[in-house]
Amino acid sequence: MKRIIFWIRLGLAAGLDARLLVSLGSEAFRQVVQRAPHAAVIAALLPRISYERVLQEANRKPPANMAAVYLDQPFGRQLDLLRLLIPALRRIGVVWGPESVTQQALLQAAAQARGLELSESVVGESTPLIGALRTSLNNAEVLLAVADGSVYNASTVSNILLTSYRSKTPVMAFSPAYVKAGALLSVHSTAAQVGAQLAGMASHFLQSNSLPVNQYPSDFTLTGNDYVARSLGISLDTKTLGERLHRLEKDKRP
Repeated sequence: MKRIIFWIRLGLAAGLDARLLVSLGSEAFRQVVQRAPHAAVIAALLPRISYERVLQEANRKPPANMAAVYLDQPFGRQLDLLRLLIPALRRIGVVWGPESVTQQALLQAAAQARGLELSESVVGESTPLIGALRTSLNNAEVLLAVADGSVYNASTVSNILLTSYRSKTPVMAFSPAYVKAGALLSVHSTAAQVGAQLAGMASHFLQSNSLPVNQYPSDFTLTGNDYVARSLGISLDTKTLGERLHRLEKDKRP
């Protein structure tokens, strides 16, 4: 019998016999790793850094019986979107936190492949957020927000967006909520889009008994702030941008 159990919180799947567990969110994945270490698992609705942190805390290398659909977007997609929006783009500002900095090499490689430069800073004990932000905004044409709770949170987002706006630097965010708060644009995946991808991965496992490799979201949605775009003198058409980005990714596939 083919059974898939969705594990959202502790105890939900306890004692149930299933060929595949699907964990939704970081805490659910942590519980699965602790309680069902030998089960086949697909982790979803969690950022890549959270997936890797849970495995590190459990002192486990990425095992063959686990796969993930990351919540965050691939850096290549984000940079391609920025280049479509601002064709003459050359320099992108980034503020790293203690968790997100583990992805620094990935962004640097993606930027180098596209002929883009990065203006980077890392928030730490000796580098407060506002100082790091101003360093990254120096000569940057856009600020790319990379999810990290030490940098982007309810207490800091207003100051980050206001400082960027005053320097006439648009912000590309990872959440539509940040666009509503004043970021220019976000690329993200809806629950329905992730769910469709998750269903495909589960179907693959049930048919082949092997899990696919970890994946970023295959589909995405753009949300833009027209007021911010007008204020910064940027032409923003999220529908057209999304169509162009989808075509670009399709053309890149082997």
